[in-house]
Order: sequence, then C-alpha cells, then structure tokens
Amino acid sequence: MSNNDPQHKTHPIFGLGGFVLPAENVRSFSSFFFKLKQDLFDGYDIPKARKNAEKNGERFQLSTWEKKGSKQYSVANLKNYKNLLTRSTNRIINRITGDGGFLFYVGEAKKRDVESHDAQQVYTNSLREVIKRLDDEFKNQDSQFLIFMDDHETRTQIVKNAIYEMHQQKKYQLIEAPLQVDSKLYQTIQCADWLCSIYGKLSFYDAEPDVKPEYELFKRYFGDRIATAQKRSNVRNNLPKRATQLSLSKLTDKFKV
Repeated sequence: MSNNDPQHKTHPIFGLGGFVLPAENVRSFSSFFFKLKQDLFDGYDIPKARKNAEKNGERFQLSTWEKKGSKQYSVANLKNYKNLLTRSTNRIINRITGDGGFLFYVGEAKKRDVESHDAQQVYTNSLREVIKRLDDEFKNQDSQFLIFMDDHETRTQIVKNAIYEMHQQKKYQLIEAPLQVDSKLYQTIQCADWLCSIYGKLSFYDAEPDVKPEYELFKRYFGDRIATAQKRSNVRNNLPKRATQLSLSKLTDKFKV
C-alpha cells in the first residue's frame, strides 16, 4: 500500500527473475560464480562466517556458504563499493551472455485493493508468464528447457499449478515441472538471487521513484546493462501514478483563490 504501511510495505511490484544458460555451460558457470564469491568475500565475510560456525560448534563449509543479494546489493554498498560492485556484476552478466545465455524477469504491479489480493494467485500468474515466455523463446530455437527455483514450503501448490500449465496449455519445450532446490547447494540459484535484488530495485524505482529516490543509483549503474542483456522481460505497471508533492503543489497554486 505504501512504504509506511505497517503490513503492506515491502514492494509495489511482484515478479520472478533470474537468468538462462545453455545446459552445457551451467557447470562451468557454477565454478566461475563460486570463485567470484571467494575473491569478493575472502577478506571479511567468509572468515567471519567461519569464526561464527566454530564458535557455535558447527562445521563451516565454504561450498554451502552464501551471500544474500539483499545484503550484497544495498544502497550503502553501492555507494561505498561502487567500483567493486559494478565490476563484479558486469563480470557476471558478461559471463552469462558470453556463454550464450541471457537475463530474464517478469513482474506486475500489485493491486491496491488488499481485500481482493491473493498472494498465491499472483505468484501463480507470474510463474505461468515465465513458462509461457520461455516456452515461446525456446520454440523458436527448437530447444527445451528446465526451470530451477529457490525452495519454499508454500510453493507446492504453485508448482502443481505449473504442472497443469505445462500439460494442459501444451508447453512442450518445458521438459519437466519447475524444480525447487536449496539455494545453499546451487551457485546458479545464488547468482539469480543477486540479479533479482537488482531487478527488484530497478522495478521499484520505475514504479514509484519518489518513494525510493535512492534507488536511482541502481538505475544509473545497472539499468542499461540489464536492458541490453535481457530477453522477453518486462514489468507491467498499469496502476495510476501516485501524486508527487511537486504535482500537488502545482495544482494548489493553479486553483487556489
């Protein structure tokens, strides 16, 4: 509803996103991303995580350690480590496109009528759109594809709906229903989480720039790069624009007597 609402304050857009890679390049990309994480975080985050694990009597495994996109792509990090963050992101995007892949995302503005809002239906609609667009893309290439998603216990019914979409709507390029996996075990899912953090801030700024003006930094540093590396992606925002303080002031000046 708004950035200050006590409950409905997370994001004006709901969407799904990630990236696409040819099957033969997935393994090498996972190794690339794993090495990139070590290069980025070996100085502080990884030693800290290892120390915390030892303190708690746990075994630290670098292979399952992850850095969440929401922590990596914060406004503060982009301000303080702009060169490091933009260079590493460009390396990721260049690797994806160089391997014959592309970035991908779909989204839509949330309805303001909370009473009629069905979160599961919104998620189902987005997943249906993902399947439709990717199926169309790979039909043109005479190729098939699989979808891997971050695991979440509430998505079982959503995946069932995806199976229905796959079989009833004749989405023949999709090999099997979307697979839910533990992000700790999949470098590709962790990378998708990083990219989605960028997609989320870009879509928020496009939808309501006055609410999160600080997200302009993401538009400035990543907007064009994301746009050129994506395929069949967009965010639908059919909601009326919120009135800004400037527009309200102009109306007041125009009609005051």
